[in-house]
Amino acid sequence: MNVTPESALNETTYSRVRDKLRQDILSGEFKPGVRLRIVDLSNRYGVSQMPIREALQQLQGEGLVSLLPHKGASVREVNEKFVSDMYDIRMAIETMLVRNGVPYMKDSDYNRLVTIEEQYEKAAEEGDMLLCLKLNESFHKIINNLAQNEEAIRIIDRHWGLIDSMRQIFGSNRGNDIVNDHRMLLEALKSRDAEAATSITRDHVIKAKEDLIARIKETGKSSKA
Repeated sequence: MNVTPESALNETTYSRVRDKLRQDILSGEFKPGVRLRIVDLSNRYGVSQMPIREALQQLQGEGLVSLLPHKGASVREVNEKFVSDMYDIRMAIETMLVRNGVPYMKDSDYNRLVTIEEQYEKAAEEGDMLLCLKLNESFHKIINNLAQNEEAIRIIDRHWGLIDSMRQIFGSNRGNDIVNDHRMLLEALKSRDAEAATSITRDHVIKAKEDLIARIKETGKSSKA
């Protein structure tokens, strides 16, 4: 009989609670400024208090929650400036990672990127948004990891779940544009052109930021008190 380790169960519970709480904040279930009481959240999601605490710590790192001594957790406002600031940070770090990482790229890395892009385009044609988000994350993580800058990667990685959740809620109008950007980036990487890859990455992040801000405006779901 297979027995799932307790640590794995705890991680699964924590991840589920974190993702659901993130979704509830972004969808407006919890308004900006609202206190997030651990006991109430434990009852709401049907789990013990430990995964709730872990989820709040993670969401604080993403910028969705404020944790203050003796005051507990409260929801931060997600608005256009929040999104703009997040993507500006990503642009600064990702362009640095691309520029520094291209010289270290191996043929095996490039081949993995090509395979993932083929899978991404197939998923996009089939309208599988969740798979597209997963593959897009994998695509960029391979590139970001080339520079072997663990601190920079840690900052970038903490926002992937947040971005994916925002895309699921607000949607995207960038389908073909993402494919075109990825293909241009692959061409630059194939020729080991670090400057071209950096420029394409910068434009890619800017367009992602502008699209998400536009989608928030269109849907009217920018969270306000």
